[in-house]
Amino acid sequence: MKRHFLSCILLCSITFPAAAQVKTVDTFCSSETGEPSLRHTYVVIDGAVATEDAPEGPSPDNTAWRRFAAQFFDARNVAIDQMMSPRERITIAIANSDGSGLTPLFTGCLPTVGKEEAAKLDQETTSMQTFFGSDWRSANEKAAEEFSRTATISLVQGMKNAKIGSPASRLDFAHGALIQSLSRTKAYSLSDGLPRLIIYSNLSAYNLPVADIATARAQGRSDADAITLDLQRVEVGLFSTGTAVSEEAAEYLKAFFLTAKGKVETIAGEGGAIGSNGVPIKVAVYQGGISYGGDQYPVRMRLAQDVNGSVTMSWIEEQSDRLRFVPFGGILNCTDGDNCTFVGDRVFAQIWSDKQGATPTCEGWMPFGGLRELSFSTSGDQLKGKISDSICVINGQEDGISFTLQRVDNAVF
Repeated sequence: MKRHFLSCILLCSITFPAAAQVKTVDTFCSSETGEPSLRHTYVVIDGAVATEDAPEGPSPDNTAWRRFAAQFFDARNVAIDQMMSPRERITIAIANSDGSGLTPLFTGCLPTVGKEEAAKLDQETTSMQTFFGSDWRSANEKAAEEFSRTATISLVQGMKNAKIGSPASRLDFAHGALIQSLSRTKAYSLSDGLPRLIIYSNLSAYNLPVADIATARAQGRSDADAITLDLQRVEVGLFSTGTAVSEEAAEYLKAFFLTAKGKVETIAGEGGAIGSNGVPIKVAVYQGGISYGGDQYPVRMRLAQDVNGSVTMSWIEEQSDRLRFVPFGGILNCTDGDNCTFVGDRVFAQIWSDKQGATPTCEGWMPFGGLRELSFSTSGDQLKGKISDSICVINGQEDGISFTLQRVDNAVF
């Protein structure tokens, strides 16, 4: 209630300038005591859920989506670390309702610090600084308030440049303005951090499949292939107003985004919680080759881990007859920074299966033949691994497929 009240104070006091400008706040991206986050969160608002503000101030019809966006940049919120990481960059944009692309409203790095950085700053703070309110915590509180205010105002001012409003007709999801805008904009640079895409939309306003799960998933793959959408191995969270999507529609969305190089971690209502908040603290890129039937094919891997050793936002892809890719998760046990053993979640390539369950499906179109077991170890710059399965096998390689990769310094993937 308190956060809602503060947001209302900011929004209700805004009047429109003659021209709107996209605001960028990079002050907190790094410091002597802390580095920027290795993740970059993009909050994309479907232009179909936004309406035009009145000349005298913000429209109440826009309150819901602005409040949704605010939870990711309101650094004063005591629960902000459950959604964002210290100094994480956030970019907020409108997906134009005519499908023409994304209109950015705000970008900046959160003025928040981690526990270790806070402890170091506390040690450097004198009692005199605390007494006079010149300590780092007081300064940080002021910075958080200003950051939130700047972002909030930008959500109003920047929308003047966006195309908004409900479409004239109900469209299939893949051909709707939201996806068309995503496909027509290079929304992010991997050099700014591993991308997390948070989408706020009314998913029930689109035509989504009502067939059985297997058919819905197949349609999702087909639709994403047809528009050649490439989201560059992004983590996806979908938040919807209106009625909840069916299980079949949810599986369609998972298959659609997977084909577009996105792993859906969350599908929820507008008040729902994020299903995963694995923030990478270390990222490495490896490349090498894998053998099928005596032929060698290129392989690349992005390996990222969080503070608990869990693998997050990680992908592997190989180029054979076509590009095939799989996100993967598990635990990385390390004796030191360069010597680690990976234990997978026994899903791996089955994430592509149209028949999710305990018994795997083994089909030739699936990446790595649908195999479930990914294991590897790292030693220095080298990574040696194996992909196998007790049920799904590749002829001539029943014991699994081995591969060797080399770490590539400063690579972006």
